[in-house]
Amino acid sequence: MASSNVKENKFSIGKFFKSVRSEVKKVTWPTRQDVWNYTLVVLAMCAFSAITIGILDTVFKFLFNLLA
Repeated sequence: MASSNVKENKFSIGKFFKSVRSEVKKVTWPTRQDVWNYTLVVLAMCAFSAITIGILDTVFKFLFNLLA
């Protein structure tokens, strides 16, 4: 049976933002040095991936030209 108290299921924008604010306060934010280190890791991996794909592309291009 449904409850007669309908207000329990209503959405409250104020409650939502209070909840969001309390959750954001619980977050452990990275330090500036952590962000810098993570950025360098991402850039290094992008460079490594680009170089690897470029080398593979050149090798396959050479091999396909041998077949033609």
